[in-house]
Amino acid sequence: MGLERARFGGRGVVVTRDDDGVAAAVVARLEAAGLSARVVDQPEAASEAEGVIYLGGLMRDAGADAALKSARRAFAFAHHFAQRRDGDDVAPGIFVTVQDTGGDFGLSGTERAYHGALAGLSKTADLEWSKVGVKAVDLERTGRSADAQAEAIVEELLAGGPEIEVGLHADGRRITLKSELRPVASGGRPKPGPSSVLVCSGGARGVTAATLIALARASQPRIALLGRTPLSEEPAACAGVDDDAGLKRALLMAAKAAGQPVKPAELGRQVKQILAVREIRATLAALQAAGSEASYHSTDVADPAAVRTALADVRAAWGPITGIVHGAGVLADKLIADKTRDQFDWVLKTKVGGLRALLDATANDPIDTLVMFSSVAARTGNVGQCDYAMANEILNKVAAAEGKRRPGCRVASLGWGPWEGGMVTPALKAYFESHGVPLIPLDVGAQMLVDELSVDADGAVEVVLGGPPRRASIAEGAAGGIAATAFDLLLKRDRQPYLVDHTIEATPVLPAVMSLEWFARAAAAVAPERAVTAVEDLRVYKGIVLDGFDRGDWLRVTVEPTDRENVLSVALVDPKEPNRKRYGARVVLGEQAHGPAAPAPPANGGDFQGPLYGDSLFHGPAFQVIRRVDGVGEGGIVADLDGLQGRGWPTEAWATDPAALDGALQLAVRWAQDHLGGRGLPTAIGALRLFTGELSQTGPWRVTCRTHVDGPGHLRSDIAFVADDRVVATLEGVETHQRP
Repeated sequence: MGLERARFGGRGVVVTRDDDGVAAAVVARLEAAGLSARVVDQPEAASEAEGVIYLGGLMRDAGADAALKSARRAFAFAHHFAQRRDGDDVAPGIFVTVQDTGGDFGLSGTERAYHGALAGLSKTADLEWSKVGVKAVDLERTGRSADAQAEAIVEELLAGGPEIEVGLHADGRRITLKSELRPVASGGRPKPGPSSVLVCSGGARGVTAATLIALARASQPRIALLGRTPLSEEPAACAGVDDDAGLKRALLMAAKAAGQPVKPAELGRQVKQILAVREIRATLAALQAAGSEASYHSTDVADPAAVRTALADVRAAWGPITGIVHGAGVLADKLIADKTRDQFDWVLKTKVGGLRALLDATANDPIDTLVMFSSVAARTGNVGQCDYAMANEILNKVAAAEGKRRPGCRVASLGWGPWEGGMVTPALKAYFESHGVPLIPLDVGAQMLVDELSVDADGAVEVVLGGPPRRASIAEGAAGGIAATAFDLLLKRDRQPYLVDHTIEATPVLPAVMSLEWFARAAAAVAPERAVTAVEDLRVYKGIVLDGFDRGDWLRVTVEPTDRENVLSVALVDPKEPNRKRYGARVVLGEQAHGPAAPAPPANGGDFQGPLYGDSLFHGPAFQVIRRVDGVGEGGIVADLDGLQGRGWPTEAWATDPAALDGALQLAVRWAQDHLGGRGLPTAIGALRLFTGELSQTGPWRVTCRTHVDGPGHLRSDIAFVADDRVVATLEGVETHQRP
């Protein structure tokens, strides 16, 4: 998580003050873990800190005003923290935001939806700061004391895992988020029909206009467009002139003929206005040609009074408003370190202020359709767009809340990916394509809106459109869409008590299978929308003895992209010797396939010689997972293994089943002892392959182990884990070497 770096850094962690004393309790628990920490009020304190834990999302006030004030303050802390420069990156440390939006990041609907902005900040910070451990925690506070809240926060930071977004429910459940592919059937009739009255912000121009024209063709609702551009008449001199340069020449000649001086900047402003008005008029004409009545209202959507006035005119002409499409938005792309407060406020004001104004002005209207144009940046974060990600995260969470309180209303927050039109230049298009980011063609995106509005009212609320929402997919310099990162682990007796049962000569020794687990989890954290299909070529360079297990041992998992798409290089190191690998491997990402049918058993009877545990198998109860051996022969073993659940390991977000994996290695070691003599030591694993079927927190497992003697004292094994007659995982090329 990065706390280990704060432990040795000396400048400590700052924790922002809250309403209920959680900050003080967090500081006390961090200090008990050997970390330096203090409670602070001013964002400037972050500029010299090793880390920031921002608790502003826990404030008692659930209202939008309080939440937006907290979002601005969180940005201020991040901005000051980002001034700690180290070359082109922020110096190592941690940055954590903590909010209460129900423990599930507002997906089930919450009155605290506006506090959802903080997760967007964290996800963007994680992309911009490769050396910083970043986390967004959604802590459900219901029924929890300040000390219990602090315990949950600190426990997550010390031992919770590498995932960025983590929800901590009041009942002890820990959840993480994952996108699910869910195709939408096309061809249905959209909910808005000819009698509907839709108010649409930002829909007079650009891609939003294209989607509304497609909707007009499909169902002919009446559409009122709100936009900032005044619908003025253009100068007569511009008639018949279409291009930018030609318009500037026509305006310049007209100004000279009238004896009026004009500056180049003013010419540019006039041309921009003329082209914008032409586009608005073209949109109105297209809507009407498609069968929809359409009107345009020059309105600042973030101005509540102006929105109320415009909507009163709409009602006077057409009757009550039945639907809202909020598409207005602006960009002010800058890194967190360089972004100004004014730029930040401008982005949030347009997106979030506009949404609030529309919802307030239609509070008494019979709304049956509510659509918000969000962005994939809210789901993944995006370099330079912390404000845009935060604003759109608010839209997503407000949509969930509105969907909960508006039964029968089709509510959707659409997280668009990049479009081929709009602001994507040819150079940017080439960049997206080279990084595997699909662009949405204009006609395809337009149909997507129609399809989403054809879904029943209880359809998915938060939707990403245009491609898999891969984190860092457009982060510059990240090969394969993933940047190098690292995760710190604290191993301590009271946190991982099961490791006590993997002890040699009274000292716990790290099982090799734990590195498989941590490598898989680290890869899943940096690429949450891609499945881990394999951990290949695990090498043990030097075993790890946990000689500080009572007070705590720190380890670090490093993740780096490779020149192969969807392949990561991973390593386990001691933070005190970061350039010396203890374990190393490669992780392969992709789509998990169904495993093959169960293999034929390699043995036909027999058992191991003597007691199963106690000699070469030194394992204590938590690792004594071999339940039954059905056959031991020259070709291998057939056995049943318990999983970690059966051995009483703690409930976590396991990526694999380390207890069962270790049991498979135990079978190979024990076979080698009986057939080759001496004591076996696992030294390498060719690959752990994971198929659909979830090798995690289940079991027992039927295991077949095929053995191959490669020479004196050298055994190679291939092991399959079977459930319901299908293979769910394999360990290939398990190497053991015999020692006297």
